[in-house]
Amino acid sequence: MSAITAQTVNDLRQRTGAGLMDCKKALTESNGDMEKAVEILRIKGVATRNKKADRKASEGILAVQVAADGRAATLLELNCETDFVAKNENFIALAKELVGQASANGATGLLEQPYHADKSRKVNDYLNDQVLKIGENLKVSRVLKFEATGVGRVSAYVHTGAKIAVLLELGLQTQGAAANPEVAELARQLAMQVVANNARFVRREDVSADVVAKEREIASEFTKSEADKAIDEAKRIVEDYKGQLVEQKAANDAEAIAELEKRIVVGEKQIIAAESRKKGQIANMEKIVAGRVDKFFADACLLEQAYFRDPEQKILQLLAAAKGKVGEEVSIVRFARFQVGETDAE
Repeated sequence: MSAITAQTVNDLRQRTGAGLMDCKKALTESNGDMEKAVEILRIKGVATRNKKADRKASEGILAVQVAADGRAATLLELNCETDFVAKNENFIALAKELVGQASANGATGLLEQPYHADKSRKVNDYLNDQVLKIGENLKVSRVLKFEATGVGRVSAYVHTGAKIAVLLELGLQTQGAAANPEVAELARQLAMQVVANNARFVRREDVSADVVAKEREIASEFTKSEADKAIDEAKRIVEDYKGQLVEQKAANDAEAIAELEKRIVVGEKQIIAAESRKKGQIANMEKIVAGRVDKFFADACLLEQAYFRDPEQKILQLLAAAKGKVGEEVSIVRFARFQVGETDAE
């Protein structure tokens, strides 16, 4: 049996990241054999992760890595159980390491990829080790890599707290424009725009017919219910006045009776006016619905949104201004917005 010293325990901790007591137990169980102790801890990591697997992991952070040439960017969501762990430096370092792995080797089958620091093991094996080290259920819920299609530039933005992040690709015509610092800054600002205003589509042509049909249905039903609500409220007020009138007649309060009778007359006119407005809305339903659907496009489509730094300027205008600066067309190809916990809620 090899001697189990404080240095031996520390060496095992440095190698595996496991806790002090776990390292001591593993070395004792392996009779001081370092390699066997490592194996014991790895097996324990798998068992610990399996034991914790049913525990909800809806906290976490988003990590991004952008290639130096701006041609690619990777976004990864790493989840844990508590916000306390999400702020832990070991957890943050793990998220950065995993997004680096995906950046270098692709987003497909990340957990089954050979781990970059030890090709004999899979990324999933390394994640098991970290469950033991960090002490909570951990999972990679999403990973996405954007690579520029044709001539373009990809950017990323992570909002403060790392709970919301965006990947965004710009389309250009020349490599010179793609490398322009102003284009890089524009891409970053547009990614921030998506974070701030939660765009869902680039342009209205990207919205499916089903989504448009649903929005039309919602707009129609809302318009009808809005009109009915106004009528019901006017009727409720009149009924309330009538109830008060009965009480005042019983009390023989002539002044109050006269005032309530006036209010009832006004209220009944308001009912008629509300009913008339409803008829007008129904007659103009197509126009009203079209207006509400346009409002949906303005909110949901990035190109139609007001720029968060200058509400007087639309994103479409911002791109037109960029064309004047770089000397060629600048277009938004695509974007993706992640928010921690979305997949858990779906």
